[in-house]
Amino acid sequence: MPCPFLREGRARYCHAAPVRKLILDGPGATEGGRCASPRHVECELAAKSKAPRDRCPHLEEIRVQYCGVAPIPKLVPFSDSELSNCAGNTYRYCDSYLQLAQPHSTTPPNTLLYSQNHLWLDAEESGLCHIGVDGFVADVAGTVDGVTFVSSRGTHCPALALTVHGVEWPISFPNPVMIQKINSRVRSDPARLTADPYGAGWLFEGWEVPGRTRAGLISGPQAAAWQAQERERLAREIHETHAPGCDGGTPVRGVARLLSRQDLVCLFQHFFSRTDWSAER
Repeated sequence: MPCPFLREGRARYCHAAPVRKLILDGPGATEGGRCASPRHVECELAAKSKAPRDRCPHLEEIRVQYCGVAPIPKLVPFSDSELSNCAGNTYRYCDSYLQLAQPHSTTPPNTLLYSQNHLWLDAEESGLCHIGVDGFVADVAGTVDGVTFVSSRGTHCPALALTVHGVEWPISFPNPVMIQKINSRVRSDPARLTADPYGAGWLFEGWEVPGRTRAGLISGPQAAAWQAQERERLAREIHETHAPGCDGGTPVRGVARLLSRQDLVCLFQHFFSRTDWSAER
């Protein structure tokens, strides 16, 4: 499904120019400009062509796609459109789309896969992947003081460190991904991570390593049941270990800020440091 803000049109460029610059045709634009008229002979690039023509032989016209809400549209030829995030479901991670079309939410799409330390993977049929922390991390932390990326490019197990109320939480995805980009915006604005963990707070973008990237992950009804079990386990740990005498209830969002440094370290070790399911199999 393409982005609702994706637009299509026609653009032209000079085949003889040293740099290809696409010019979008549209309302108010002269159809083809000087290049599509006998006046093309005034251009020094066309002067070498001796045959009389009504239009410049170097004029090329192609179909393009572009973002209808971008202040400066980037024109993408149809031949390259399959490489554009706008043409697939990954437009969900575009800032322009997120700002205009979707409120922040901690409700996950039902297509995600999860690792046991609460990282999610969104893998397209094309192999393009996005990785982030789930809503459980966002609810426990409440706010994140800082994000440090350990992995940024290349084929690695994506790794980063979150600073939560003065305690560093090193977290890594258990399987390799061909990382091509990190979301540098969460480094300058960590609030994105907990405000919108499944959208603006994404962390890594890359390509799936066939047979390895999805290994051991869970999805669907199994993932929903596991998430519920994790929240019950969190409530038990808070009541039994960190708040003895408490008569039950659900931990508040941002419960991490109510814990001591030692308890916060223990909480991380019990919920976010494991990277495989071996202990549960």
